[in-house]
Amino acid sequence: MSAPTVEGKRKESSVFGKLAAIMLVMAFLLMLITTGFFIALVQPTLHGEISPGVAHAWLLVLSLLVMSGVVLTTQAVLQKLLRPLRVLNDGVTRLGEGELGVTVPRTTTDEFGRLTDTFNLMAGRVREMITARDRLLIDVSHELRSPLTRMKVALELMPDDVQRARLSSEVAEMERMISGLLELERLRTGRGVTLVRQDIVPILREVVATYEGRAPGVRFTADGDRQLTAQVDAEQIRSVMRNLLENAVKYSLADSRAIQVTVAAHDDGARVRVTDDGVGVPREDAERIFEPFFRVDRSRSKESGGYGLGLSICKRVMEAHGGQIALEPGNGRGCTFVLHFPRAD
Repeated sequence: MSAPTVEGKRKESSVFGKLAAIMLVMAFLLMLITTGFFIALVQPTLHGEISPGVAHAWLLVLSLLVMSGVVLTTQAVLQKLLRPLRVLNDGVTRLGEGELGVTVPRTTTDEFGRLTDTFNLMAGRVREMITARDRLLIDVSHELRSPLTRMKVALELMPDDVQRARLSSEVAEMERMISGLLELERLRTGRGVTLVRQDIVPILREVVATYEGRAPGVRFTADGDRQLTAQVDAEQIRSVMRNLLENAVKYSLADSRAIQVTVAAHDDGARVRVTDDGVGVPREDAERIFEPFFRVDRSRSKESGGYGLGLSICKRVMEAHGGQIALEPGNGRGCTFVLHFPRAD
């Protein structure tokens, strides 16, 4: 690595150097004020030209003015010096919320500026690693399709027995996993949704109706008879609702109350809440529940769930709609998934 140039060194500064310079300037000003006070008030008082009471009053006024000036100046200086830190904190928060494309502009040449460069470099590397991971999953999914097709052909030539049925089930599961990965990629690139302005209430009511008769039951509540219009892809929203309701039914308990699906209008759009009374999701897993392949059951047993792609696809679908999906863990059991649809312009 080449050594920094002299010009580069001259352009660098330090927060501590700035604070030291400000303190020296303030100390110099205080010395000037003290000298001026001595000349203007103390000497005349000693010579009897000004009474001690008047000098004392001027001393109080001057002290208050000096302290106010020091406090206000310190506040203004610190706000200016710490502004890059506040901007950097905002960038860290956005990155933590999953906004991988975040970059923070460098506005200073001091330690905060160098910290900003380091953050931008870190965010870029995180973005590259996640992109490489996604690319790897997609490439592997494409490469697995040909072997799976050959396996399906070979299975058709096998005798119709228990072993063939078991292998066919395994191949079908792998196909579903690959289809889920490819769907994630389509949604990430924005090719998986076709938005149409329409009322979402009939769509939700239609999906809920398909779960009638299945324990523990589903209850649907709409915000009166009013329409809740949004820009949505009806089939993708049906897929999201089926995924949430299927999970709610799968993880319900023998004494679980009915699943509640409510939709209501808000100032910024419409919100759909799917609340169940099942086993719930631990609070420590709430932040990771939407990650691809994440499962609460660390043993990854087939009896307790799939591959951990369903909620990831739900998240991608909602993001493709300009909306959000969030999890509200319950107290001990049950949880609520909240879908937010932005207001249609």
